[in-house]
Amino acid sequence: MLYNVDSSAYQFDELDSQNIIFSMISGDRHRYTFFALGIMPYITANLIMWVIMAIRGNEYRSRLSPQKIERFSLILMIIIAVAFALSRANELIFKQSNFNLETLKVIAVSEMTVGAVIIYKMATSNKEHGIGAQIPIILVNVLDNLISTLQKSTWDELYRPLILCLCMALVILVMENVIIRIPVQRVSIHNVYADKSYIAFKLDPIGVMPVMFATAFFMIPQLFIRLLLLFYQDNNTLLLIYEELNLTNIIGVIVYLGIIFALNVIFSFVMLSPGEMAEQLQRGGDSIVNVYAGKKTKKYLRKRVLQLSTFSSCVLCLMMGISLGLSLKGEISSQLALFPTTGMMLIGILCPLYREVKTYRRFDSYSFFM
Repeated sequence: MLYNVDSSAYQFDELDSQNIIFSMISGDRHRYTFFALGIMPYITANLIMWVIMAIRGNEYRSRLSPQKIERFSLILMIIIAVAFALSRANELIFKQSNFNLETLKVIAVSEMTVGAVIIYKMATSNKEHGIGAQIPIILVNVLDNLISTLQKSTWDELYRPLILCLCMALVILVMENVIIRIPVQRVSIHNVYADKSYIAFKLDPIGVMPVMFATAFFMIPQLFIRLLLLFYQDNNTLLLIYEELNLTNIIGVIVYLGIIFALNVIFSFVMLSPGEMAEQLQRGGDSIVNVYAGKKTKKYLRKRVLQLSTFSSCVLCLMMGISLGLSLKGEISSQLALFPTTGMMLIGILCPLYREVKTYRRFDSYSFFM
């Protein structure tokens, strides 16, 4: 717990959908502990770095060593952590102390920033020596939310969100395992395997990652408005925007779903890199069946990525929109609004983790002769 924070003031706070989705990233629903910022600064820093790398292109990436990229990411993460901590410290409730309020806020900001750095080191260490990079940290938070929700809810409250949760989990499971195969002609293969060469895309190209990143992206305008409110506390326009930009309001939900849609499309292009894929095929003398190499291949791959990412974006937004919409209409409680999303994220996290573990096990089963 943060120094001198009055935890009793948070015991009866209502846990709405906004607090719950942030707790999936931080693990702290009330956000008054040492790790209150959770993995959010790490995710946001990675998000910004990926965007910079994508804009600057291959030549810029080739000039940067992994150590330099990690150093830039750490500096960016600390800046983001301090900004989030400043915003959060202004809302904390402290006990009576010999220190004045501003000193207590500085201490809280320092503690939260150090906690974010520790989580950053844990995530990078797991990325190097473990599996899933930052995913296991988010997985623990998702499981904690899922179990906590089940324990605190009655069957009458839970049965509709539970049915929706199972449907959403099933849809994500199908999308994670359906593979779109694009046949490729390999000039170096002249045997029975020549007809089995293909480019593989998942039906959801990057899984539920946009949901996690959208939370970080959704907090950025909130953070900016909070910082402005430190200097313009009586500005009614800023207060109105801050109140509306919340997952308990229709405007906030629309903005959040729009961010998910945009990030899913953008990151599909960034991570799959259809342009680079087309160039690699051309350099190797390979080509997609019935598609000319070069510009035609690049256009074809970009079209397929756009189709898949748009489809998966619509599915993600529809599923999340249903649960959040039911909460706004009062048909399910705000505490259960994101229960279906939690189940969807759980499946979306476990599938790639399972594939990664399976890959390692297959690799370890090989007997090398040299």
